[in-house]
Amino acid sequence: DTMFDVISHYKKIGFKAFKIGWGPFGRTNDKSLDRNIIAAARDAAGKEAHLLVDAGASDAYWKNGLKWAINTANMLSEYDVGWFEEALRPDDIEDFKVLRKESPVPIAGGEVLTRRQSFLPWLSQGAFDVVQPDVTKVGGISEQRRIAWMADDFGVKYVGHGWNTAMGLAADLQMAAALPNVDFVEFIGGSQYIDGITTTPFSVDAEGYLDIPQKPGLGIELDIEKLKKYTINPERLFK
Repeated sequence: DTMFDVISHYKKIGFKAFKIGWGPFGRTNDKSLDRNIIAAARDAAGKEAHLLVDAGASDAYWKNGLKWAINTANMLSEYDVGWFEEALRPDDIEDFKVLRKESPVPIAGGEVLTRRQSFLPWLSQGAFDVVQPDVTKVGGISEQRRIAWMADDFGVKYVGHGWNTAMGLAADLQMAAALPNVDFVEFIGGSQYIDGITTTPFSVDAEGYLDIPQKPGLGIELDIEKLKKYTINPERLFK
């Protein structure tokens, strides 16, 4: 499917915000390709939708540097992009600080960092507009909450990096309900690790919202029979 087709599909389902990137974005010598990708995405999403862009520079083979990131950020601003994520390699804090000052688009990152101590220099030194800790990487909900509150202390927005599983999505929903000024919860469309392992799949309503589960714990129930498909030795694990 083309970028236009994919976004159009999810728009019909009810999504009001779309994050795109990786794939060929920033990875070819065709200077016009990145702009064409963003233009097609904005056309499909419509003027009212949120459009977010993830370069995915934590890719082991990422080749671009600060000049590319600044030039691309200026291009993204023409399409009213809400944030520019992982525009630089994930340990390049000095260039992130420059990019944040130069970019007309908010700069996001932090998904590969772990534990709250590793986030402190990025927040205190002004490297991010939006910080994206991943609850499955940072040490669980308690550590995620500490990072989110620390971000608020420095005036940095928090959005959980939800590209993992149904468990991570459920945790992010609970976190979003408990923390101030959380604009988004990330949802991987079409992932069986999201949609294919719970008794009741997640679904967005007509306004693009997910209900926050009200049951005990994270509020979801894993379907053991569905989960067996993704285990190496299901009979041993689920007896």
